[in-house]
Amino acid sequence: MSRRTESDTPRQPSQIAILRYLRVHGPAARIDIGTATGLSPATVTSLTADLMTQGLVQESQATVASGTPNANGTHGTTRGRPKVLLDLVPGAACVIGVKLTINLIEIALGNFKGEIERNTEHSIKTRDLTDRQLIDTLITLIDSFIKDNSDIITHPPVGISVAVQGVTDSNSGEIIWSPALRHRQIAITRPLSERYGGVVQMSNDANCIATAITQNTTLHGGGDFAVIMLGYGIGMGLVLNGNVYNGHFGTAAEFGHMKYQPDGPLCNCGRRGCLEAYIGDYAILRDALGLIDLADANSLHPSEEQMMDLVARARAGNEDLADLFRHAGKVLGYGIANLIALIGPKRIFITGSGARAYDLMAPELQRGLHLAQVPELHRGPEIVHLAWDKDLALQGAIGQSLLRHDENMFKAGTNT
Repeated sequence: MSRRTESDTPRQPSQIAILRYLRVHGPAARIDIGTATGLSPATVTSLTADLMTQGLVQESQATVASGTPNANGTHGTTRGRPKVLLDLVPGAACVIGVKLTINLIEIALGNFKGEIERNTEHSIKTRDLTDRQLIDTLITLIDSFIKDNSDIITHPPVGISVAVQGVTDSNSGEIIWSPALRHRQIAITRPLSERYGGVVQMSNDANCIATAITQNTTLHGGGDFAVIMLGYGIGMGLVLNGNVYNGHFGTAAEFGHMKYQPDGPLCNCGRRGCLEAYIGDYAILRDALGLIDLADANSLHPSEEQMMDLVARARAGNEDLADLFRHAGKVLGYGIANLIALIGPKRIFITGSGARAYDLMAPELQRGLHLAQVPELHRGPEIVHLAWDKDLALQGAIGQSLLRHDENMFKAGTNT
């Protein structure tokens, strides 16, 4: 990698690159920052000095001997001499992440390093809310959250990012359609921005998960990738050239609404034959109701307990239920084959609460993928099952808000 000198290095983009490197990799020595970003030692020293003056970066108390691996897996060029590490200042700024799903609103506080410090959950009948009631509810919950955490929220949040279950327009800030809501075309970023100032943005939950993966070195190994989120519905986040792809109109990668069979079962979007109409929780529970007696089951709003019960019965030997998950896997395999033919990503992550039954789906997924793929594409990407032991959507919302804040901060020539 060629090293750029200070005279030919734009300062603001390079400062942003340093902040993002530290946010992803954690404390690092100046020499390792330079190696990773392609900046000369003199430039790194100058830029990090500016960032320290602004209160964004600090020298870490931890040190590491030169020649030992750092967070990026690289090594220093000398041995035996301790290297002073640089780290982000956690309290330099804070952001708020909001996650909206069926009958649940979650709020989290993220610090400047991207760590979630506190979060709350609120059970609310979201489908009973009108457009205005949704906005009022979000404002009330955010106000209460800021007040309840005033001991660590010493300055107004510099950004708010909302992760929404469903189809969203990230350009206009509208929820186009969500299974969590009765109404469509709901603009939420503008009223929140008017209330709180700063940058308010919104994305679907799958895109937020994709953002979280790009910022996790244990998951993301470079290259283009897709993350397919299984659950009530089926979502996808697509990362191309290091950035989440939103499309020209703010909506893209709606994997769940690709067609598997044009005249197939009804999807919650109102059309027929979508992949989601075979793979989504509501679709599987709907078909299960035709096979076994499930008291008090509502296929429109299946609970986690109901879905886990179906999975347990299938694993225990109920072949009819096992066939439902196998068929869902086959349909998923066909959808992935189309994705590979169009995009050819390096990796495809499969995650979400619906991945609880991945062991039942995986064999038929591979079979469906093999049947649908052109033989020359059988090399394919690496398909990775990412267990849903940690909800990455809120983490990604926090990450998105910080990414936008970094850009705006230096664009305006101001600091936090």
